[in-house]
Amino acid sequence: MLFKELSQKPGEYIFLLLILLLGAVLFFVYGFDPHSQRRIIYFTSAAYLLWSLFHHYRRGDLELSIVLEYLLFALFAIVIITSTLLR
Repeated sequence: MLFKELSQKPGEYIFLLLILLLGAVLFFVYGFDPHSQRRIIYFTSAAYLLWSLFHHYRRGDLELSIVLEYLLFALFAIVIITSTLLR
């Protein structure tokens, strides 16, 4: 099922990959500045959340449970990654 979806809409998944790669690259480029790293984490998490909402809206299965699931994933990533940064 995953490969079928990837082959039908590769552009959406390439865009997601670009969001995550850009976030990772910028995170390491600004390794000297924890404040900038936090901003990058916030923007990457927000972009991931927006992408997932758009993706499920286009699929026609966007529900409150899905919104909450992706929101919790984004918040979990923010908490885990920012808690490891130096102050």
